Amino acid sequence: MNQKTFNKLSLNAKRALLQNEGIFLATRQYRAHIVHLYDLNGSYIEVWNRIGYNCIEWIEFTNNKETIGTYLKKINIEEDLNI
Repeated sequence: MNQKTFNKLSLNAKRALLQNEGIFLATRQYRAHIVHLYDLNGSYIEVWNRIGYNCIEWIEFTNNKETIGTYLKKINIEEDLNI
């Protein structure tokens, strides 16, 4: 699915699509949000949740290398694999 088609979906349809086909990759905090990164058929999707609320505020494509880099900084292969 391309970005234009994805963006036309409702929030609930995007959530359902990620639940069924997405692969969770990582989480980060940005200001007042917890942001979850998913892989959806080779595209990166972020799910934005406001801290303190139990609801998704928005879901969007991301292809910004700086944004993806914030997730990569949190990965510690040796620690994660107990090496």
